[in-house]
Amino acid sequence: MTASNMSTEELYEEGIVKEAKDGIAIVSIQDSDKCHECTAKIYCKPGSSEERSLTVRDPHGAHPGDKVRIVIKGSKILRASFLLYGIPLILLLAGIFLGMEVFTINKELYSSLAGIGLVVVYSLLLSFFSRKPRTKAYPEIIFISPPQ
Repeated sequence: MTASNMSTEELYEEGIVKEAKDGIAIVSIQDSDKCHECTAKIYCKPGSSEERSLTVRDPHGAHPGDKVRIVIKGSKILRASFLLYGIPLILLLAGIFLGMEVFTINKELYSSLAGIGLVVVYSLLLSFFSRKPRTKAYPEIIFISPPQ
């Protein structure tokens, strides 16, 4: 699958609302065999052995107990993956290659430490700036089926 196809792909999941407040809901999703291969598992938080929870945008006003359908856009998965994996890899390699040019003694050691240091600084900045929830990045509820 190419990146252009992945960015337009939409993944759908169904679950039950556990909590809902201020346009944000926590949805419980049953774990399945497909979860291990899913590209969107970076959004899910493990719960019990057969259940995962997902924080989603709730533009429709769901209530606890409602069965909902959620959409996760491929472009959001790509963006999250790049932020979590791509940029740290680039920083690690940049630190190593730059360190090999800058340092004269113990090049390998200091270059490795420079790369790791860049990744640590990036991780701290990412953690600091991601404390404020960006609801646009969350998956979204697209359908509500009231409890039966």
